[in-house]
Amino acid sequence: MKAVKGKHQILSLINNPETSFFNKLDMQGFIDVNTLSERDIYVAEELYKRDVIRKVKKGENIGYKTYPQKTKL
Repeated sequence: MKAVKGKHQILSLINNPETSFFNKLDMQGFIDVNTLSERDIYVAEELYKRDVIRKVKKGENIGYKTYPQKTKL
């Protein structure tokens, strides 16, 4: 389990498969939907429904990005 901040800086707990996908997304910054496996699409949609990640359009591509994790002081 891992705690991450989602939309409006709300803390959410995510399980191990979600953590694996979230870390991959956090490192890459943006992942195109067309490059994901069926399993990753399912995990991404579940995280999106819970407002942990966001769906964005980048040029012609649609994909996922994380919400900023660090708060500004």
